[in-house]
Amino acid sequence: MTSQEEGSAPIEIEAWLNSKTSWLRAAAHDLITHRRMPDEAGIDALADHCLQEAAKELSQDSALLEPGAIAGTPGRAGLRLERLFDIRGVNALGDQAQLELRDADLAIVYGPNGSGKSGYARLTKHLCGARLAGPMHGHVFLGATEKPAATVEIRAIGENGPAAETSELAWDLANGPLPELKAIPVFDTVTSVEFGDNATSATHMPRSMVFMGRLIEISDRVGANLRKRADLLVKQLPQINADLSQSQAAKTLRGLLKPNVQDATIDAACSVSDQERVDRVALEAALAQANPAELHSKVVKQLEQLAKSKQSALDREGATSADQVNAIIAARAGATGKRTAASAHATAFFNKVPLKGVGEEVWRRLWAAAEAYSKASAYPDHEHPNVDEGARCVLCQQELGTDAKARMLGFSEFIQNKLQADAAAAETYVSDLVKTLPITPDEQVWATVSQAVGLDVDVGEVLRVAADARTSALKTASDVADVPSVDWSVWHVAHAKRTADLELERDQLAGLIDVEGRKASQERLLELRGKEWLAANVSAIKAEVKRLTVVARLETAIRLTATNTLTTKNNEIASAELAQGFCDRFNAEMRKLGGKGLPVVMNHKSQGKGRFTFCTELLAPKQDVHKREVLSEGEQRLIALAAFLADATGSNRSIPIVFDDPISSLDQRFEEAVAARIAELAESRQVIVFTHRLSLMALLQDAHEKRVEKGSKVRCKVIAIGREGQQTGVPSSVDTFSLKPKPGLGQLVSDMGAAKKLEPKFKQMALKDACSTFRILVERTVEIHLCANIVGRFRREIKTMGVLKKLVAIEPPDCIFIDDLMSKYSAFEHSQPDETPTHLPDPDEIIADATALRAWIDDFEKRAKSAADGKAAA
Repeated sequence: MTSQEEGSAPIEIEAWLNSKTSWLRAAAHDLITHRRMPDEAGIDALADHCLQEAAKELSQDSALLEPGAIAGTPGRAGLRLERLFDIRGVNALGDQAQLELRDADLAIVYGPNGSGKSGYARLTKHLCGARLAGPMHGHVFLGATEKPAATVEIRAIGENGPAAETSELAWDLANGPLPELKAIPVFDTVTSVEFGDNATSATHMPRSMVFMGRLIEISDRVGANLRKRADLLVKQLPQINADLSQSQAAKTLRGLLKPNVQDATIDAACSVSDQERVDRVALEAALAQANPAELHSKVVKQLEQLAKSKQSALDREGATSADQVNAIIAARAGATGKRTAASAHATAFFNKVPLKGVGEEVWRRLWAAAEAYSKASAYPDHEHPNVDEGARCVLCQQELGTDAKARMLGFSEFIQNKLQADAAAAETYVSDLVKTLPITPDEQVWATVSQAVGLDVDVGEVLRVAADARTSALKTASDVADVPSVDWSVWHVAHAKRTADLELERDQLAGLIDVEGRKASQERLLELRGKEWLAANVSAIKAEVKRLTVVARLETAIRLTATNTLTTKNNEIASAELAQGFCDRFNAEMRKLGGKGLPVVMNHKSQGKGRFTFCTELLAPKQDVHKREVLSEGEQRLIALAAFLADATGSNRSIPIVFDDPISSLDQRFEEAVAARIAELAESRQVIVFTHRLSLMALLQDAHEKRVEKGSKVRCKVIAIGREGQQTGVPSSVDTFSLKPKPGLGQLVSDMGAAKKLEPKFKQMALKDACSTFRILVERTVEIHLCANIVGRFRREIKTMGVLKKLVAIEPPDCIFIDDLMSKYSAFEHSQPDETPTHLPDPDEIIADATALRAWIDDFEKRAKSAADGKAAA
């Protein structure tokens, strides 16, 4: 273990930190380099470092800490209290109240009861945030309402010593203690009871613990920074519908909402087909039906009607199909060709006939009538025409000659010609084909059909007009190019969709007819609705996955800021350095204060996170009793002082220590030990002691002088305060307790010169104060010069070495001179009868007496030295 006063930290702290995270080492480097806690920008940078480390994206780890780096980190700067002034609203402290503490390493603030010493002590406790500082009031007897306030002048102490400039701190009760002074320990009666009776925490910690504590604080701040970043990543994904919470979609969503899920995976899991959307609509419609069985029958009939419509459409499309069109065009072309051939043959025949018109329609009817008459009446037993011998023309009934018979046979052959028959047959075939062409329905009928198959009415009308045009063209067209085309695909697509929709509805309605089927349909509907929800929110799901990925990285980084290991290490350091160090310092203080033999021991108890409480207990008592029931008040006070000093010296920072009457209930032996310890403390820090006891003041001065004799450079200053009317805390104009008589008299002469110019009221006050001061200086003259400082008031030691021989220089005129001055100036310190009032001397009279006393001191010192030297020579 290393001593806290040495300001060192165990080397293994650096080695231990080197085994931890990179960002924590970065924080340690910052503390060592900048010697202060990081600001918000620094915390942001450390949080970024931690986040990169958690994501394994650090380009380079932080450098390792060098052994002893923490030990070499300078602590906080020390300070001194230079001045306390501008005091308002604090007890009865008046306008002139102030404490001039500059140039005082050991400042003794002395004042009798009612002088304002307690007011200064209370003010100091509030300035420093002392334990149980108590309430603060103004001058209650004057009804003062001014709020307590004061100004403190301080001087910082750095590595190179005290700063050249001072700074002033304004304090008021409402704002609490001054942060710069909160580390200053204050000992008073309340503190004595607390340290003596209660378990208390250590105020100061070893440097390694302070360093670890700061790392813990930084870890908490970095963790909070990262948590704040995570909190700002607000979830934007809508909540899935309550009725879908148990669906497959909800399970799929829970499976997707994880860090690092790829977009492709999300797209695949959140897709929904057009058919599934149709199925969802149909299912919803089906489930909404009150009587699914009745609707099922209706849908079945619709499907049957659609089947008929399809066949009709197919027939209509087939009747004008490309093959049919080609057949009709080809038949018409064939019939035309055959008719042309027959006509050519007839033309050649008819050119031989004298009369025109043979072969035409009228002629053909005439021939047909003649043939019918011949078979029925004229020559029933002969084929027409009868050209036997003697046969006659059935029209003119003349006997047929040779030419006539030949002409009749020619007519018969013309009528029965094969070319004519083929042409007629071909024309009949064409006519039959045309007759098979479908009749185009009217607009209203076709609109009804279109609606039935789900075809838009306007689109259906366009199709009807096109089909009618194709049919009409086929009746006369002789070329395929003359026949317009018809696109029946729109009809078939609409019909197929309508059929599919009705088939789906039929199947879904069929499933709803029984209970199990309805349940399955409901489950299927939930599944489809869930898939549509996923598809509709796919972008939000991707955004949420990205958010979760970032949050996961942040949470990983936050885990790197956990303080568990830091706290455990801090507890180890605390146990080794803080707890044991506190106990060791207590034991050392007990020895210095003269309480080594007291049967007490300092025990400690861990409170976790490097915190310990300390309490003094009786050492191995045979009965379980409290020490207050056994030890005297003085012993308890001494133990409390030792505990307080063990705590106050736990820091190597040079800050003041304040005592308010520390030796109450102590006997002479302990008082001297306490005074010696306070004087020793003043070697390393400023010490301020408030007291109303002249004995303590004398003991402190004596302890200081002993250290000065051994080469100490500590400066001791006594500040005497008193009361002026209703105001207390007024400092004495002459430091009668610290100054030697001659310098004090010189200062008094100077003050009286200035008093001549004062107004009567203030002049009277100055004269009264001067008389009191003069009387004290006369007393000090008796002690230091007349009696050669052999015996000092409240001083235990009697000094005779080298000075006892000076007493032989005392002569009766010396005694008379001193006695006259004491009598004259005592009158202004003590009450006098009204019949013989005293009048204050004027400034010139006081100056004359002070000058006379200084002259006497010079003369007497010469005689005393001569007498001492003469006796020594003898």
